[in-house]
Order: sequence, then structure tokens, then C-alpha cells
Amino acid sequence: MHFTNLADATDLKRVAREAISRCTYLDPSRIDELEQILAALRTRQKLAKPSRPGTAMRPATGSSANRRPKVDAKISDLPQYRSLLYNTIEDKIAGSEMILQLAQSKVHVAQIARSDPVINALARLLFEDESRNLDLKINICRIFACMAQLSLAPALFTKNRIGGSLLQEVDLELQRYQTWKDGLAQRQHEPAELESFRKKFIHFLRKQDQFLAVALKILLLIGRDLATQTKMVKKGVVAVLARCCERSNPEVQILGLRFLLRLSLFVENLERFAQAGVVEKVARAVDQQRSREVGEYGLRLLYNLSLCPTIRQGMLKKSFTKRILPLLEDSKYCELTARLLYSMSQDSRGLRAAPDLGATCARLLARNSESHTGSGEYLLALTTNLVNHPGLAEDFAGAVKMDEVMATSLATSDAALLRIVNLVTKNVPDAKWMSEQNLSTIVKAFKTEATTEFTMECTIGLAVALEKDHCSTADVSRFCKLQTELTTKSVQARTPAELLALAYFIGALASTDKGADLLTAASMTDWLCRKLGEPDGQQEELSLQIGYALMKLTQYEPARLRIMDYPGITKVLSTNTQRASDVSRSLFEELLRHLSLVSEDIHEAWKSERFQQYNGQWLQAIATRHGNGADNIYATDDFNDDEMDLITKFGLEEIGLDLSDDLEDDDDDVEVWCYSTIHTD
Repeated sequence: MHFTNLADATDLKRVAREAISRCTYLDPSRIDELEQILAALRTRQKLAKPSRPGTAMRPATGSSANRRPKVDAKISDLPQYRSLLYNTIEDKIAGSEMILQLAQSKVHVAQIARSDPVINALARLLFEDESRNLDLKINICRIFACMAQLSLAPALFTKNRIGGSLLQEVDLELQRYQTWKDGLAQRQHEPAELESFRKKFIHFLRKQDQFLAVALKILLLIGRDLATQTKMVKKGVVAVLARCCERSNPEVQILGLRFLLRLSLFVENLERFAQAGVVEKVARAVDQQRSREVGEYGLRLLYNLSLCPTIRQGMLKKSFTKRILPLLEDSKYCELTARLLYSMSQDSRGLRAAPDLGATCARLLARNSESHTGSGEYLLALTTNLVNHPGLAEDFAGAVKMDEVMATSLATSDAALLRIVNLVTKNVPDAKWMSEQNLSTIVKAFKTEATTEFTMECTIGLAVALEKDHCSTADVSRFCKLQTELTTKSVQARTPAELLALAYFIGALASTDKGADLLTAASMTDWLCRKLGEPDGQQEELSLQIGYALMKLTQYEPARLRIMDYPGITKVLSTNTQRASDVSRSLFEELLRHLSLVSEDIHEAWKSERFQQYNGQWLQAIATRHGNGADNIYATDDFNDDEMDLITKFGLEEIGLDLSDDLEDDDDDVEVWCYSTIHTD
């Protein structure tokens, strides 16, 4: 029997009854089954009909969609579409296209997602399809992509192992791609077959990129769940995504980079990044610059990876700094490249790897100044790291005019740029920014009552200029009453940063007689001693600057006398000799030694302080025993004679013990007493 023209208006039940009445082989009890068969035939006939004007829709897939006219799908026919998924490859593609139409509708997508038979059939096709037909894969992936935004999607995908199947399929497609590439390379010497094979390869590549793009979108969506993401990492998703970055299609590259960027946030994944050679693959993608987004995502990923010391070391060994340096001068990637280079500059080898880096940063800062566009924070931070190294600071100074850079920083009140100028001036002897206008402007900023980061850098800038003899105390005094300003600044300074800047400036002034006299008249010696004894003064860098300033001031007699007259100066300085830093300890010991040579009182007080520091625990133990009322603290059985080896005259007097006159001097000029003649009261 032949059934033709089964239109939508055809009553299929009537046709089924008529068929049973004509054919004696059909059992009347199977009328429902016959009706379903007629519905499937009607659907197949619709797909075979030519499209009417106005009914065509945009093709959802590649060539197969272009060959077949588009027909509006109906949710009521979903079982028929599912049945097509079990037939020939053409029927599978046709059925998947109809389901895709329904899935693209927000009205029907949830209903399809709840249809277990449909989902099971699609998942089975994705996992078991032996034909590896890309059109079918693309349709199935697009159906799942429509469902990925639903709240039930995570549970649905986990139940049907969609993520694992997709990851496996992506891996297999990448292997197929490599096979095609090898085949193309083998045919380079066979011109007759080369052109035909090349056309097939290009067609295959276009289809495969479509599949990879939609598959990666789904993996990116379901990878939001941390547990699912962890499973993907264990199954090798990092290596797969790294190979996707080598594709020529920008969309595939971007999706791969986005997923890798998310995975790079977890420290436990970084070892897999190193094993997969992600840095080299991403660097090649950035070099090609097929799209701006590829460059941006690539640089962000490389920055994240550079925070890992092991990966950063590998990047430096391959001269990575020199490789990405050209991107620094590209306005599209300047700030991202500066951020990456800043991270790599934490290792001094990263700075030495690119000799032109200092000059490049200088040109960029000069260009931004001329165009009145602000420099990015990472470019400024990178340049600050560079000019901390004398060699690179020379490159910077040689590429710009320092007085113009200084004028720009003062005109824009740019603290970061001014900090760079200060560091260059400090590290490069010939780098001078001094001009009458610049000096006037920086002193005016120094006089400002409001304390900001910029005014603190102005203070440091003046200190560096004085230290390098680029200007004198008299030059600064021409633009302000320096003694008054110092007194005001000493009262205003509150934070450790403000105190540090002022201490550095005072140290620079103390290098000359006139500056030392001015500081003495402004009572800055007392201020330094007082701050050294306060909690803020216990910070390592601040105490060092104060110590250097005091050391310079001791070379001038009026200032030295003021320091020696400060109450408790010996205890303040002696306390700072106990710091962990060898530099601090050496500085304050030298300062005390210098003062003790000219003052017997300080000499004796220092010896007492040293005794207290070296024997504090023993003195406390003895005082505790004596305070408990023991008649003879040496008569107890648990007393060890060795405990007395460190007891000196000063300590015994402090705890109220009677002393004999039998003294011995040790080699360190600390008086040690023989305890055999000592008796308690």
C-alpha cells in the first residue's frame, strides 16, 4: 500500500482504519501502532518536499542543512523525531535538526530536557556514533548548549555523562585534525592529489571548528561547578584546551583560553599546566594575534601562570621577556603586557633578560606625557622595578630628558612618576632634573600642609637632590623658611610613611654644616631620639633612616651635645642594637661606640644596658628566689654553681645582695665577680 500526500489536516485514524479494512494481514488491535507509523511517514514526506517561499529558516548546521529545506518543528511530534535518531545517518541528522529547532525555543527547551528518552538517545549518539559525522555532532552539541542554562542542567549532564563524552569527543577530533595535517604533509610531493586533498581538509577544518566551538561552550558552562571542574582536570582537560589554543579559528582559541584562565586560579592545577606546555602554546597564539580577544585572554592567562615561581622560572629560561616586549608598545595590549612583565620583574633575571626594557618604558612614559594620557598603574609599577637596578636606570635616563619628566610629574601631581624620577636620580649620577622652575615647584609642594603620597615623594625628591649635591641647603632655603617648615612637618607627620620621608630628608640635610646647624636649631635631634623610642620608630626601615641621620649629626659638636643630653638616649639606642637585622645592629652599636668615646656617662650606661640585655633571664631568676624570702639562695640543693658565671656587680646590686671587693675584669671590659666570696644579708 502506498500513502502519499499525508498533509497536516489528514485524519490519520481514518487512514489507519481504511488500511486495516483493505489489508487482511493487519490485526485491527494494532491500529494505534499503524497510526504512529503513518505519522512518521508524514514527517519524512515533509522533509522531502521542496520549501515554499517564506518558509525557509537560517540553516542550523553546515552542508546537510543547506541541502534540506527547513521545516517548522512541532513539540507534539517529538516522539517521531526521537524515533529518527535510531535510523540511518540521514534520518539521525534530520531528527536532530528538528529537536534543535524545538530546543532553541525557550518555551520547549525545558520540556525536551525533562524527556529522558530523547536525552538518552542524544547522549548515546554523542558517545557511540561510529560514523563520526560532524553535522550530527554539531546538532547534538547545540541541543545540549540550549539546555546548559537551565537549573536542571548540572544534574542532567552528570546523569548522562555529557561532560565526559564531550571531552572525549573533543580529544578525538583533535587527533583527527593531526591525522589530516600529517596526510597533507605527505602529499606535498604529489601535486595531483595535493589540491584535492587540501580542499577536503579545508572543508573538514571548517566543520570541525564549528563542533569544537559549541563543545567548548558547553564545557565552559558546566565547568562552573567546582566538583565537575575537578573531574575534568583529572581527565586531562588542561592538555585538551592547550591544543585548542593552537587552532587557527579565533572563536575556538578564545573559548580554550577562557577555560584555561578559570582553571589557572587554582594552585593545584598549575602542575598540569606545566606538563601540558601551556605557556608555549598560549604564547604562539598571542604572537599570531588573530583577534584582540585572543591577545587579551592570552596575556591574562600568562600573567596568572607567571605568579607560580616554577612556571616563571621556565618562562625566563626561554627568554620570554624579550619575546613579549614588542606587545608593550602596542596600545591595545600595553597595560596587560606591563602587568605580565611586572610579575616577571619580581625575579631580577627577568629584568636582565630584556636589555631594551628600560628604554622602552621610558619612551612609553614620554609618549603618554606628550599626549596628556595617563600611564597605567602596571606600567608605572614595572618602570619602578626597573629603575631600582642601576643598569636599567641608566637606560631609562638615556632615553628621556629627566627635567621634562620631572616637570610632567610635578604638573600632574603624579606620585608614581615622581617616585620613578627619584629612583633614577638616586641610581644614576648624571641624571639631573634640576632647574629653577622644578626646584621652585617641588619646594612649594613640600610646603603644602596637606600630607599626600605626592607631597611625601616631593620630600624624598628634595632629599635625593641634596644627597647627590644637585642643590644645596641654601638653594632650598631661597623658596621657604626651612627651619619653620621642619618644625611644622615634625608635628604633622603621623604615619610611618610620613615619618620615613621626613627622616630621610633630615638625613640629607645633616650632610652639611649648615644643614646640621639648622636641624639643631629646629630641635630635630630631640625629635629623632624621641621617635626612635616610640612604637613607630621600631619599624626596621624607619629606625635605620633615623639612625643614619643621628650618625651624621654626631659629626657636628652642637648636634652631638644635644643628642647626648637627651634623657635615656643610651637605653633607646641600646634597645635598637637587639634587632634581628645585622645592618641595624651594626649601625646602632657604632653610634653608641662613637658617643661613648666622648662621654664617660654614656660609656658606663651602655655597659649596664649590655649587662641587662645579656643576663636578663638570670637576674630575673635570682630576684625571684630572693623575693621568696630564702635566707641563702645558694644553699638550696637545686642551685647550680654555673648559674653564677654570668652574674656581675651591677646585677647583684640591683637585687640587693652584699658584694665583696674581689673583682676581675674579663676581656670584654665587663666586670665579672667571683661568687665564692659573696654572702647574702
